[in-house]
Amino acid sequence: MSAGAEGKAVRVLDLAYVIVLGAGLGLGSAHLAVSGRPLVGMVEIGAWTAWPRSGGRDIDPYMRAFLARGVHLPLGTGEGLELIAERDDTGQALDGRCRYRLAGATPTTRGWTLDVTDKDGRPFRLPLDRNGFTDAEIVREESGDLRIAAAADPQAGNWLPLPSSGRFQFRLRLYDTPISSQAGETRSASLPRIERVDCR
Repeated sequence: MSAGAEGKAVRVLDLAYVIVLGAGLGLGSAHLAVSGRPLVGMVEIGAWTAWPRSGGRDIDPYMRAFLARGVHLPLGTGEGLELIAERDDTGQALDGRCRYRLAGATPTTRGWTLDVTDKDGRPFRLPLDRNGFTDAEIVREESGDLRIAAAADPQAGNWLPLPSSGRFQFRLRLYDTPISSQAGETRSASLPRIERVDCR
């Protein structure tokens, strides 16, 4: 083989390598960008995280791609706000082997729900077929604050069953609430605290 032919073969291999590498990096980064909830538009309020524009007209392209996968149906901007917690107030990941206390205030809202889900937002099959509470079912403190015991084993008071082990999320949906348009200005004191009581 002549030197010119060898040079062409090397250039073709280099070009093929660049194309494969570029395609791999492009597809990999696109998958990472839409495989989970995007960081763009995210608002953190204490242990809770929200994407207030996910149901609005000015939705960013990353959230639009995430929602196009059919994983989740967001609340519209005027309908309310969903907040997700994967960690407690100290930053430790939520674990089914632990007991938690959710306590404190809820923002002004027409109604709310609190659910336990897996990381993809799917409900667990839990005892008593209870995966959550609504504001109408909860027994509040005299001060008006809520107090919920979340654990795998039955607890006194407002008991929210958890999976016996593994990671999970709390999902708090606030319906017809003014903070849906002001989530970035909301203080953590206006949302329930998530305190780890103990672990087995």
